[in-house]
Amino acid sequence: MSTFIETQFPIARLSAEAYKERKAVTGQTLTGIGKWWGRKPLILVRASILGMLMPASGNPKRDREIFLKILTMDDDGTWQRNKGRIKDRATFDALTYTERLKECERPENISGPTVEAWAEINVHLGTRATNLAELVEQLGQRTFGHTPRVGDSFCGGGSIPFEAARIGCEAFGSDLNPVAGLLTWASFNLLGHSAAEQACVRRAQEEVFSGADQQVTEWRIEHNGRSERAQAFLYCVEVKPEGSDYFIPLAPSWVISEKFRIVAIWHRMPGSVQLRPEVTAVSESELRLYKNKKGATVIDSRVVDPFNPNRSWSVEALRGPNGLRRWSNEDLVPRPEDVFQERLYCIRWISADGTYRYASPEAVDLSREARVLELLRERFADWQREGFIPSMAIPEGGDKTEEPIRNRGWTHWHHLFTPRQLLLHGLISEIGSSLSKDTNSQIDRLLRIGVCANWHSKLCSWDPWLSTSGGIGAVHQVFYNQALNPMFNYCSRGLHALSNYLMRENPSVRISGFGAVSVTDARDLHETCDLWITDPPYADAVNYHELGDFFLAWYDKQLAKAFPEWTPNARAELAVRGDGEDFRRSMVEIYRNLARHMPEDGLQMVMFTHQNPAVWADLGMILWAAGLKATAAWTISTETEAAGIKKGNYVQGTVCLVLRKRIANEPGFLDEVYPMVEDEVKRQIASMQALDEDGEPNFNDADYQLAAYAAALKVLTQYGNLDGKDVEHEVFAVRARNKKSDFQTVIERALGIACDTLVPRGLDASWRELSLVERYYLRALDIESRGERRKGMYEELARGFGVTDIRPLLKSDKANGTRLFTPTGVAASLLAPIQGAESSAAALPARRGRAGTGAPHPFAVSPLRHLLFAIRETAAADNSPEPGRQYLRDTFGQGYWGKREGFIALLEWLAALANAEGMNEWTADSEAARILAGRLRNDHA
Repeated sequence: MSTFIETQFPIARLSAEAYKERKAVTGQTLTGIGKWWGRKPLILVRASILGMLMPASGNPKRDREIFLKILTMDDDGTWQRNKGRIKDRATFDALTYTERLKECERPENISGPTVEAWAEINVHLGTRATNLAELVEQLGQRTFGHTPRVGDSFCGGGSIPFEAARIGCEAFGSDLNPVAGLLTWASFNLLGHSAAEQACVRRAQEEVFSGADQQVTEWRIEHNGRSERAQAFLYCVEVKPEGSDYFIPLAPSWVISEKFRIVAIWHRMPGSVQLRPEVTAVSESELRLYKNKKGATVIDSRVVDPFNPNRSWSVEALRGPNGLRRWSNEDLVPRPEDVFQERLYCIRWISADGTYRYASPEAVDLSREARVLELLRERFADWQREGFIPSMAIPEGGDKTEEPIRNRGWTHWHHLFTPRQLLLHGLISEIGSSLSKDTNSQIDRLLRIGVCANWHSKLCSWDPWLSTSGGIGAVHQVFYNQALNPMFNYCSRGLHALSNYLMRENPSVRISGFGAVSVTDARDLHETCDLWITDPPYADAVNYHELGDFFLAWYDKQLAKAFPEWTPNARAELAVRGDGEDFRRSMVEIYRNLARHMPEDGLQMVMFTHQNPAVWADLGMILWAAGLKATAAWTISTETEAAGIKKGNYVQGTVCLVLRKRIANEPGFLDEVYPMVEDEVKRQIASMQALDEDGEPNFNDADYQLAAYAAALKVLTQYGNLDGKDVEHEVFAVRARNKKSDFQTVIERALGIACDTLVPRGLDASWRELSLVERYYLRALDIESRGERRKGMYEELARGFGVTDIRPLLKSDKANGTRLFTPTGVAASLLAPIQGAESSAAALPARRGRAGTGAPHPFAVSPLRHLLFAIRETAAADNSPEPGRQYLRDTFGQGYWGKREGFIALLEWLAALANAEGMNEWTADSEAARILAGRLRNDHA
C-alpha cells in the first residue's frame, strides 16, 4: 500500500512553515541547547513521519485535506494558531498562506487539532485518536504491529529523533560525533523533563552564575574606581613589519559604536614602539569617513601604515617563508618574539544606571589584564587535568582546522581564547562541577559552556553596526559561517554579558514517545527501525568532524565522566566525507546496513540538498547498490536568505527522497529505460503543475529540476542492473576525466526532458520551432520574471538545454543577483546587425563562442537574436516600428513570411514581461515589442 508521502506532499505550505521556523533563529526549539549545522526544521520532520505513516486512499483531495488538518495547516488549523491580532475570520482567510503565518504560532507550540478536526481525521483514517501521539500509535500498530520506530544514523543536532519522540514514536539517534550525541541526548532529556526538573536545572544555573560573579568581584578584574563594570574588552592583533619603527595595530575598521559615533584613533608616542589608542566620539561626517575605511590598517590582506597609506605589507609575507612559530600548550599569550602580538585597545564600561562609556585602557586596566593572566596560570594545569578548560591539540591537515594553525601558529584549542575568556569559562566549570551533581544539571552546564565558547572566543568578530544591538557594538558568534577564522580584532565579554548564554530557561516540551542515543559508526548499527530518516554528509559541504572538535575540546573529559560508554573523540578517520570512492563505499555500507535493519514494509527518507546531476547520480547509485528503490521525492524550502559572509549560490531547498527495499532484482535495459524516464518526468511535472494552493505557486524551477532527477531515480532504482552491468561495478568504477556513467547520462537526460516539457505560458505554439539556445534564453527570462535570481539556477537550466556558455546573455552573474540582458542592453557582440539569416562564422569574427574556437556563439546567429535587434531598432526610433520591421524583412527575405506568425507570438510574450514584478528594466523594450508585434500583424506582402 502506498503512503501519503509517496503520492503527494503539501510543498508550498510546508516550505512556508519551515521558513517561519528558520526565521525564529534563537527562538527555535533546539538551537538554544547548542550549535550544530544544518538542523532540519522540526515541522518538516513531523510532516515526513506522518506522511510515511498515513496511508493513501483512493481520494487524493480528501487525503490532502486530512493531512493538513493533522498538522494544523488547513484553514481552520491556521485560524486556531492565530495569535489574536486579527479578530475577523473572513479577513484572516482572505490572506495568503504566507501572510497568515505572520499572525500564527508554529504548529509545535499548540496542542494539536481541535476536537472537531479529530472527528474528521478519525472518520477518514478509521482511527480513534484524540492527539498526535495516539494517532501515531494507531497508524504504527496498523502497519507494523507496534509503536513505530524511527531512526537517524546521522542525528547531528537531533531534530529528527527529537521530533519523532515528541509526536509519540520510539526514536533512535546515532552519530559518530559525540558532540552530536550530546545534543541529541539533551533534546530528549533537558527539553523533555518535568517542570520540577526544569526548575532544578535553572537553580543550578543561577547558583553557578552567582558563585562566579562573587569570585570575579573579589578578584576585582572587571570593576573600576568609578562604580562601573566592564562589559566588553576589545582586543586587536598588532605587528611590526620590516621597515616600521612601531607596531601597527590591525583592524579593517576602527569604528567601535555606530550609535554613539565612537572610533579608535591611534597616536605615536615618543620613545615607544607601541601606538596609543584614543577612544573618542566623532562627528557624523567624520564617522562616515571611518566607515569608509579611514584609518583602516588591514585592506585586501595587506597591512597598511596608519600614518602613511602608501606603505603596506602583505599579511602572508609577514608570516615568513617557514610560517609562524607553533605555540606550545603552555602558551597563553604571544611570546615577545612572535610576529603577531595581541593588545587591549578599548573597554566598554556600564554604570549602575545602564549608561555606557567607551574608553581606552589606562595603566590600572592593564594591571587588571596582568592579574587575569596570573590567576589563569595559577590554575591552568589543574583545570586542564580536570577538563574545565581544553587540553586537546588542534588536528593538523584539516580543511578548516589548518586556518588557525597557519594564520596564528595556534596548535591547541585553548589558544583560540584570551586569558580572560579561559579564566571565566574555567571558573564557571569548576564551580558547576562542585555545586551540581545531578546528571541533567551537569550536562546543561557542559552545553552552556559550549554556547559560551561559540560567542566568547578570539574568533568572535566585533560588529559596531549590528542592528540587534542598536548599533552600540556587539559580537558575532564563532560559527557565523562554517569556518574557523582568526580575527584581527575581537571581543572578550565581562561575566554579566555572558549571562544570557549561561542562564537559559530551556523550553519545556512534552515528549510522548521514547528516545535513545548512541555514539556509533552507522556501519555498525544493530537497531531495527521501521522508518529511517537521514540527512547524510555529502561532498564536504560541512566538515562536522573538524568543526565539532571546537566544542568537544570543552566537553571531552567531563563528557567521559557523564557517558563512560561513549568515545570522547570525533574519530575523524571514520567520518564519512569527500565524494570519491572511499565515500561511496562507506555510504553503500551504511545504507545497506540500514536496509538490513528495517522491515520489508519499512521506508527510508534521505534528505538531500545538492543540485549537481553528477552528485545526484552518485547518490542514486549509492542507494541503488544498497538495495533501495526511490518511490517519491519532494523539495522543501528549508533555508532563509543567504546574507553577510554567507552570501553565495547556496542551495535553499531540501529534497526528501522516499525509498523502499528493492525486493526483486529485475534487469533493466537502457533502450527501454529512456522512454520510461521521459514518461515519469512528464507525469511528475504534470502532477506538480496540477497542484494549486490558494493561488500561490507550489514549485519553482529548482523544484522541477530536482523532481526530474528524482523521477529518473524512481525508474532506475527499480532494476537490479542496467544492460547487464553489475551495480557494485557501476558505483565503484574508475572513469576517465569527464566520462559519465550510464546512470548520470540518464539523469542528465531527465533534466533535458524537464526543460523541454516546461514551456513558458503563452509560447506553446512557437516552442517547437525554436533552437535549444533560443529556448534557454526565453526560459531564463521566464524564471527571471518570477523572481529567480540565483546564478546556479541559470547554470542548471543551461545544462538542461545543452548551452555551454551563457556569459554573453547575462547582464549580471552575481551569485544571488543574476539577470539577463534586455534587447537594448544586450552585449554589442551579439546584437550588432547581421545581414542574412544564414550568416557564416567568417562573417562574425567578433561573435565567437568559447575562447579559441573561432565559432560564433549559437545565440548570435539565431532568429531570436535578430528579433531582439529589431526590438532595439524600434525602441531607438522612438517606438516607430518601421526600422524593426524592415530589418526583419531584409534579414530573412522571403523566409520572413513563414516566420512572421512565430515572431508575433514571441513579441507579444516579450511585451508582457514588463508586467511582472521586478522586471522594470523591460518597460521600454516591452513597449517596443508590443508596437512591433502590431506592425507585423498588419504587414502584408
